[in-house]
Amino acid sequence: MVFRLLPRLLPATFLIALSIPLASQTTYDAREGGLPFAVGGGASNFDPYFAQGPVPVYSRDPGTGHGRMWGATVWVDAGIPFGAGWTHNLGLEAQFQSIFAGGSPGQTDLKETSTGGGPTYTWHHWNRVRPYGKYLFSLGRVDFTPGPRVGGGTYSHDSRATNSFAAGIQLRCTQHIWARAEYEYQLWGSLLNANQFAPRGLTVGVMYNMRRSHDR
Repeated sequence: MVFRLLPRLLPATFLIALSIPLASQTTYDAREGGLPFAVGGGASNFDPYFAQGPVPVYSRDPGTGHGRMWGATVWVDAGIPFGAGWTHNLGLEAQFQSIFAGGSPGQTDLKETSTGGGPTYTWHHWNRVRPYGKYLFSLGRVDFTPGPRVGGGTYSHDSRATNSFAAGIQLRCTQHIWARAEYEYQLWGSLLNANQFAPRGLTVGVMYNMRRSHDR
């Protein structure tokens, strides 16, 4: 599973590698005051990992590239203001995401939502650019075009616990405003005949940080 996940994170790693040379290579050149708390959101573009064709005709592994979708993501971040210096890189994030616009061919009712949270790690070495990574444990729900259920009735949605891994960068625009871009890879387990149902995509947005940054 690890080897399958790593290639999905390469786009985020590439973005980080490009951004680091633009920042100062000296030690962190800012001091901050206020609460380590931030809220924000952005637009998401995801591959929903859904098969083409009407329900219930799925391939054994729906795979990728079957029509990307748009949605929105909301973040609430909290840092750790105490402890040893290295603990200041740690934090917690709550995330709500809804992917609902567009749709895979044959799946006009497709919608994927998730609500959860987990730990984050942010590199504070550079002044304006901060790479970060995170893990989220969430409750996910997928809605799709109704199809016949074995034993009678219809099958039009499913819910389950999900695991998500993401990496990205934050760029300081003002004392309180940070731009953010991240790549997220979600693991929903076995679903709809897929061995591993795995939506993935990019979110670009902004964060309002309660802790003000000051240049020296």
